[in-house]
Amino acid sequence: MADLDLAALPDLPQTATISRLAPRLWADPRVAAIWIGGSLARGAGDEYSDVDLRVAVAPDDLPAWGEPDLDTLFSGAVLGRHVLRFGADAILHHLVLANGDIFDFLAQTTTRTPTTEPLLILGCRDADFAHALAAADREPHADPTPATPEAVRQRIVDFWITSHKHRKVLHRGLDLMIPAGLHGERMLIMELWYLRATGELPSPHQHQTIHSLTAFVRAVDTAGGTEALALVGAPLRTRAEMDAAITHHRAVMAELGRQLATRYGFVYPAALEVMVAREWRAFQADHDT
Repeated sequence: MADLDLAALPDLPQTATISRLAPRLWADPRVAAIWIGGSLARGAGDEYSDVDLRVAVAPDDLPAWGEPDLDTLFSGAVLGRHVLRFGADAILHHLVLANGDIFDFLAQTTTRTPTTEPLLILGCRDADFAHALAAADREPHADPTPATPEAVRQRIVDFWITSHKHRKVLHRGLDLMIPAGLHGERMLIMELWYLRATGELPSPHQHQTIHSLTAFVRAVDTAGGTEALALVGAPLRTRAEMDAAITHHRAVMAELGRQLATRYGFVYPAALEVMVAREWRAFQADHDT
């Protein structure tokens, strides 16, 4: 595929920018290949999707792509940039354009294996790298995290330990720290809702990007329904609202945890829950007087 081929680009607004940018990149003889990854390559993109644009260059040419002429490439449309370097063989420019498009513009060496994902190859001049692209052009295989009784029970225990720390934080007047603790609890609850909906525990990579979170969020929405959004969006402006959120979290976990204990055949940590509730009541009594 020695020539640039833009015919397969999706019928989306982002394609206008890609169609202007790709020929400019292809005119640079250092560029061995240009391709698209992400949701646009999978056929799952929409008008708000990021553009995952990739180029491959020879290893000796990569340093020049640490500071490419973005003004010329993007016609002066870049309003913001964040640069990430992946070792010595890849540089990612996370760009926001004046028209609202977001580009993840990655330059990598031809010796680096392309990320395994569906790809839309626009052009490739390097025969060896063309084989590497063809091998990478597939859905990655991700083994589900096994939902062992021990793993499920540990998440429930972790929840109650985290919840027990709220009294310490409030006693010390560190109220602004409460949202962080509640966020940790919410993630544990949502992981268990995900488990209830799918029979699997989420893998760590599912918490990294909008794309990887999508399946997680949809499963949580199925399992938690309106209660999920109420739990995530609870206001935390006053101690009364914090108390209401803490109480809500505990009620959800008490019910959900027992359901999962029955399903997966482990002993629910009832004594831990009882202790946390008892000490919380004592804390409230001491601080109400």
